[in-house]
Amino acid sequence: MKKKTLQRAAAVTLSGVMVMGALTGCGGSSDSNTSAPANNNTAATDTSATTNNATDTAAPADTTAPAENAAAGMEGWTAFDNQVTLQIPVYDRGDAGNGCSDVVNNYWTNWVQENFGDKYNIKVEYVAIKRNDVMTDYTLLATGQDLPTVLMEYDYDKLATWQEEGYLQPYDMEQLKTIAPTYYQNMVDNGIDIYTELADEDYLCLGMRPYGNTNYTWITWYRQDWLEEAGFSAYPATSSEKLELYAKLVELGHAHPAGGTKVAGAGADQNYGWRTYPQDEVTWATTGDYQIPALSTEAQKRLLRFENELYNKGYKDPEYYTRDGAEADADFINGKTFEWSNYTSSTMEVLKSFYDTNPDAKLGVIVTSSDFIEDKEWGSCNAYRPTNVFGAMTAFAHDATEDEVKAAMMYMEWMSQDDVLFTMQWGIEGVNFNYDGDTPVNVSDQKGLPEQQGHNNNVDYWMIVTAAKTLGSIEKDIAAISPQGLPQDFYADILANYKGQNDLYNKNFANSDCNFATSFDAVTEYGNILKEELYPQYRDQLTMCAPEEFDALYDELSQKYLDAGYQEVIDQRLSAYNSGLSTKLPK
Repeated sequence: MKKKTLQRAAAVTLSGVMVMGALTGCGGSSDSNTSAPANNNTAATDTSATTNNATDTAAPADTTAPAENAAAGMEGWTAFDNQVTLQIPVYDRGDAGNGCSDVVNNYWTNWVQENFGDKYNIKVEYVAIKRNDVMTDYTLLATGQDLPTVLMEYDYDKLATWQEEGYLQPYDMEQLKTIAPTYYQNMVDNGIDIYTELADEDYLCLGMRPYGNTNYTWITWYRQDWLEEAGFSAYPATSSEKLELYAKLVELGHAHPAGGTKVAGAGADQNYGWRTYPQDEVTWATTGDYQIPALSTEAQKRLLRFENELYNKGYKDPEYYTRDGAEADADFINGKTFEWSNYTSSTMEVLKSFYDTNPDAKLGVIVTSSDFIEDKEWGSCNAYRPTNVFGAMTAFAHDATEDEVKAAMMYMEWMSQDDVLFTMQWGIEGVNFNYDGDTPVNVSDQKGLPEQQGHNNNVDYWMIVTAAKTLGSIEKDIAAISPQGLPQDFYADILANYKGQNDLYNKNFANSDCNFATSFDAVTEYGNILKEELYPQYRDQLTMCAPEEFDALYDELSQKYLDAGYQEVIDQRLSAYNSGLSTKLPK
């Protein structure tokens, strides 16, 4: 078997192909190469296949579970003699974020069973994983010897941790090519087959991610009417201007316009906009990932000093540390906060509720400038974190049987088929979407429908193949994910934001996290303690301390953080970097 490591990826990076690391949550390339890959299902394939009968829409042809010496792909499949149980994880995002109320038993999970599972004698079971507590859920499942057949995540370091902890088993690449040739070819066509190895064996199967050089689907809406009321003609470009705006809003009677929520978990307090550019490569490699907050760095100090300013001047909710995301949604809906961020999609219940509550309000969208903007006073800028060239990474549980691994590969191939993927992403014509010419347009309000799609058009079910649906052009794709059924149309601003981010990326002001061709014992041992326990505690102390105490307290808590394991994380990353086991910044 041909071995592939990130050493090879580093060489690719130095040749000018940006390597994307680690993400969340959470889209690869510049305008010159962002068209949908050949196998990246588009609506232009066979839209006639989508009818009002979802079962008929994408039911695969009567093809054949893989047998020895069988034809590659679905033509070589036959049903298993004995029923195989296939367990697939799906994110549970809570009542406000799931779309359909029950993520493991709904119209679409049943549709998968009827059109895939029943045909091949596979019982497909979905396993709910809390989106905001992924690592805990998987740890509990592993402790109970009840891991699902596959483990799936967007973040590279989580998979590396699971491999280090023995949760995963390597797989046979030749078997994947035979059972799931479409899925495998998608990896090749998108240049992500180079990331399959952990510890010198193939562990990872990687989904695609269109437009991964940006993070254009993460949008911040703000109160345009409040902005104008405060005498501002445009959204603040720097932190200094933002503080001026908040001061004016408080004067106008908008108490605590910055809002705020408690901080916990991976991705907390990302400091990409507070770094010095161009970045120092060693600092980027050793402390630059978004998973473990980089307390002890200058960038994190700038970010937290700003939070301290917001808190001490009363712009931030004084009880922010007790509040969660649902409460932040409610604050925005009820007109208490200036802005609100989330991934954009055609159906956005928070925005619908906002306009119902505030019918005369006017919202704007933050548009990333294509020019690099730096705040000399605060050290902040409009740099951002790109997502990944790859989407979700899938690995097979250590105790999955040969037949279960085979069934999982079949699921990956079946979900990669154009007709299946189209139906899972768009739903049923006349129910979940309608055509505008040749372009499908989502129905804006699916609430209460039996066929209601899950979060972001069922993304948590088809993320195993791709991180985003695409119609073949950024313009069509943004039109498809722009919120529908609202008093305002945000298409132009979302497109402008994408273009601004793309330009910054091409100017090297948006750098992906460093990827490593090895796992780190220190991350496994200390990672959760650092990001789940210590950082939230230290962050709140630094936010709420008196401004004159901030510098000394930052130094004190940074040293405690380093001593609690972060220094070991840095040292092990540095050793891997010096050994050539990491990607590099583009030149």
